[in-house]
Amino acid sequence: MNPGSKKYFYVIFVLLVALAGMYIWKTVAVKNIQKEQESRRRQWVEITRQTITENTRQFLRLAAIPLVWAIKAEMLKENYEQINEFLIQFVKEPHIKQILVAKIDGMVVVATDKKLEGAAFSSLYAGEYLEKNETTVADDEKGNILIVSPIMAFNRKLGIFLMVYEPEKIAMHEGQ
Repeated sequence: MNPGSKKYFYVIFVLLVALAGMYIWKTVAVKNIQKEQESRRRQWVEITRQTITENTRQFLRLAAIPLVWAIKAEMLKENYEQINEFLIQFVKEPHIKQILVAKIDGMVVVATDKKLEGAAFSSLYAGEYLEKNETTVADDEKGNILIVSPIMAFNRKLGIFLMVYEPEKIAMHEGQ
């Protein structure tokens, strides 16, 4: 090999090494940006999921209050058939799985699942809910949202209202 072709070979070799180095650097940079983008996307999905859940909880609480007022009016008249009509209409809405009303003694008097009528509330749900004096939103072990509200007359508690809402699952798919 003559000295000129050795130089030419070294220049080509250096250029190839430089190109390979730039390719590797660019590949690593792109992968890092993709990881950062994925991390940001996951954070936004989680923030969105939390916001939707919190808004749902607030809206369910707000929806329960006037329904409980209507139930109170009918409980004072002992018109449980009308209460049943309210619950049947309400449970037709998407994601509402169950609604029940128990008297102050803890017995379920009206329920969308008729098998629960006559059962002790504390055998179905935490007995502490019977003691609640304000509308409460909680989660059960299945991920459902429970709305529990006392049914109050003017100077006494008539019973307890409980609604089970199954939130829509928000899936995080690749490529979203």
